[in-house]
Amino acid sequence: MSTKGNEAYDLSLFEPEPKRTRKKDKKSKKKTHTRMKESNLIRLNPRNMKKEHRRKKNPVIIVGVCLLTLLLTGVCITIVQSNVVLNELNEDIIEANNTITQQNNLAAQYRMKVDSRLSASVVQKYAENELKMTQAKNAQKKFISLSDGDYGEVIRNDGSKNVLETVADAFRGMWS
Repeated sequence: MSTKGNEAYDLSLFEPEPKRTRKKDKKSKKKTHTRMKESNLIRLNPRNMKKEHRRKKNPVIIVGVCLLTLLLTGVCITIVQSNVVLNELNEDIIEANNTITQQNNLAAQYRMKVDSRLSASVVQKYAENELKMTQAKNAQKKFISLSDGDYGEVIRNDGSKNVLETVADAFRGMWS
């Protein structure tokens, strides 16, 4: 039988070591040291572990992170402020539209009141009774014509010609 197969079942490696007295001789120290080497057990000092696991502080990275944080904070503040201003302006626009609608409704109401008070018959009665005016009769009316003998003349040429004029100019240029 080989001894390697039996090592897996050797549970004495995992048993706690008996407490020793403070007085140790050199022989016991050597035995303990050899036992540690044989068991492949590594003892770590907790104070050194904290120092090793602690992250090293790089000032360039710290300053970069701070500047990036400030930049992002500024952008967020700007976005929030812009949204607040937009909301206020939208509320002002809604109020102005409501005011315009109300004013248009009032103008329509006043127009209807004026139109109801000043109908054609009321105006005719006022003109006849108060101003002593009469309606014009057909004999009093004289019709004039504004288009007799009038003609139009183009004074300024804008340079645009139709297709026929362009063709005619081309033939005139060939025969001239």
